[in-house]
Amino acid sequence: MAETRATPALSPTIWDDDFSTEFYQTNPFAAYSGTGTNNPIVMKEDFAARRGNGITFEFITNLKRGTIFDRQPLRGHEDKLGEYGDKVSWRFRKKGISIHELDGDNAAIDLREASRGALRIWADEDVKWETIDRLGDVGENCDVPFEIATPTQKSAWVENNQDRVLFGAARANYSTNFATAAGNVDATNDKLTRRSLSLLKRLALSASPRITPIRVQEKNNRRYFVAFAHPFVFRDFVADAEEVTSNVAVIERNEGIFLGGDREWDGVILHEVDDMPVYTGIGNGGIDISPVHLLGQEALGFAIKQRYKSRTQEDDYGQVQGLGMIGKWGMKKLCYNAGYGGDDASVHGKHRGVVTGFFSAVGD
Repeated sequence: MAETRATPALSPTIWDDDFSTEFYQTNPFAAYSGTGTNNPIVMKEDFAARRGNGITFEFITNLKRGTIFDRQPLRGHEDKLGEYGDKVSWRFRKKGISIHELDGDNAAIDLREASRGALRIWADEDVKWETIDRLGDVGENCDVPFEIATPTQKSAWVENNQDRVLFGAARANYSTNFATAAGNVDATNDKLTRRSLSLLKRLALSASPRITPIRVQEKNNRRYFVAFAHPFVFRDFVADAEEVTSNVAVIERNEGIFLGGDREWDGVILHEVDDMPVYTGIGNGGIDISPVHLLGQEALGFAIKQRYKSRTQEDDYGQVQGLGMIGKWGMKKLCYNAGYGGDDASVHGKHRGVVTGFFSAVGD
């Protein structure tokens, strides 16, 4: 019996007009950003409606210890207020997508809608990447990107911040030469553990000037900081903390400062960040290492002239439609900048609110 069958060449191909997007980790730093000075990332929009290429941040240090007693004259023995500062400049930041009318008509999906979504994701990731990059900045004024810094600039940063950096599990790994200090970090003894996370916290509280916690429970004087780590470093911490998981897991806590999946130890909330850098081959025996940034108040300055906004443009008699995302902002690791006040040279070049540790980041 003869059967009538469909001719392959005449069979239509049906394209679904739905589309999916690549996964990305939403900005893990957003929860720690705000306009108050008690935030790790301090946002300033004061100059949004005014002209200017940046905005200054001012810091006041504690008065030195000492008291004038009884009939000793106070006149002539006054202390000078420790006034320091730094400046955060903004830049024009933008990304665009152009679509021809012909391509829009031929595509199975709505290219304009897909472009809008892609630009929104890019804008969120741009802030995240900038935060990660600026936390890693080195140099005398903490304004040189790590990936292009010279050995001299890295060593100047380490020397200025010797009370704010940690290489591995022990202070003894420190050296004024960055390459030497990094080379002391090994794969066995210098993983991130509960002890080394506590050491990072002690460095913050004993540094001079001190790094202010992001939160203090006044009743029991408990001080809180937040730290960010690469997944390989976070993995090692979780493995070390397994025996006391009930003490370090904060996923069930009901306080707004905690994010699901974080770990807490000794008042430090540790957050896993997928995109934290790994510095290849600079550890002991050529191992990879990665920074862990412990943040107190005013770690980064975020100067916002204009938040990201979308714009559209038509060209070639309306045949070409462009979608753009444009913002005007800048970010900087805040430091006691020698160019913005303060007489104590021993303070110049120090982070305002960051302690950085370098730990083993050996892959799986």
